Amino acid sequence: MTDAKIEEVKQALLPRNCTIELHSNVMEIKFEKEEDANWFEDVFGKFQKESAVCCLMPIRPKNAPPKFIFNVKDINKFIELINE
Repeated sequence: MTDAKIEEVKQALLPRNCTIELHSNVMEIKFEKEEDANWFEDVFGKFQKESAVCCLMPIRPKNAPPKFIFNVKDINKFIELINE
């Protein structure tokens, strides 16, 4: 993934108040608000067949912000889905 694509992801998720970490093709997104985490999980629950990401692992601790760790298979499709 290029820095430009990561910047596109950050811009698309800017209104969602989250932090994004990238480790090779593994992305971690931590949301400050539960409703934003629910939105993200709904989007990728519906579109798992789109193959933008795989191995989506939601982590919802009781005393910390929810986060998702996943492998990015198709960064362009991922960006398209979060922009819808």
